[in-house]
Amino acid sequence: MNPVLPPIYRDSRRLLVHTETMVRHFARYHKYTVGTDLRQQAMRIMRGVHRACFDRERVAEHVRNLVWLIDDYKLTLQLAMEIGAFTHGEKGQANFKAFEAAAELAAAIGKQCGGWQQKTAHRLRTPEGGVTAAPGSKPAA
Repeated sequence: MNPVLPPIYRDSRRLLVHTETMVRHFARYHKYTVGTDLRQQAMRIMRGVHRACFDRERVAEHVRNLVWLIDDYKLTLQLAMEIGAFTHGEKGQANFKAFEAAAELAAAIGKQCGGWQQKTAHRLRTPEGGVTAAPGSKPAA
């Protein structure tokens, strides 16, 4: 019997597939620079969600790391737009629909991850009542 996976798993897969399709339409230069970064970051998000879903003992740690992975993806996506990676064709028309869809998926995943982080934050608490935070950890969204 297959386990029931949370919606963030489905959305992360959709983001990964969308990113692969989106990068195919980048110009050659952007495809092999920022496009490669976006593809790798989408894959890291998918792997992070997978780990958080199936490694129950370290779920809080995986979710905390996932928050950063999603932020990295959103940052790279914004930079790709600024440098013109979504511009193609002879007239230099921008493909805003692809950017918009990726941004919406990333935002939805970020919201789900923020809720998941709040839900699992108690697992990072120390016996003294404090919260353990890894260096550079980010608070819940």
